[in-house]
Amino acid sequence: MDRTPAIAPDSPQTGSRSPMPLHGHPLQFHDIQAILPHRYPCLLVDRVLPAGTCIAEGRLSAIKNITANEPTFWSGHARFAGFPGVLLVEALAQRTGLLAHYYLGALNEGEHYYFASIQRARFYRAARPGDQVLMEVAFVRRRGAIARFTGRASIDGRRICTADFMCARK
Repeated sequence: MDRTPAIAPDSPQTGSRSPMPLHGHPLQFHDIQAILPHRYPCLLVDRVLPAGTCIAEGRLSAIKNITANEPTFWSGHARFAGFPGVLLVEALAQRTGLLAHYYLGALNEGEHYYFASIQRARFYRAARPGDQVLMEVAFVRRRGAIARFTGRASIDGRRICTADFMCARK
């Protein structure tokens, strides 16, 4: 089991690991697009936060702002509109991809991280337009090219979704 974290690509090689990519500044939308292949409307990461994120410890915190004009709200009734649970899980999986990118090391030419499985997905309440969802993912362990992560989504400190993920480097 190799738990050696990767040094962020732009961090100084001084022997100490950067707790956050980009020298403690949050990853912005354009930085996220440089890592993940997803694009609007499928890119579900708005910003990676420096608070709660420590790449050296295998933790990443990010937000997703839920708006009423998202293409996922089809009901037409504002009081019944809710962000679909399957998209909450996808949003957590995308954060897992970001964490894998920094924590598990740089990819070789032609390599990718693939979403391998989801386990123990639980849904507690819906995210509604106007909510800001805090999504936290953490590294659990690694065996060969397979890594396991856990994720939690919350609104104002109340959990709305939890799940465990596995990704494969290939």
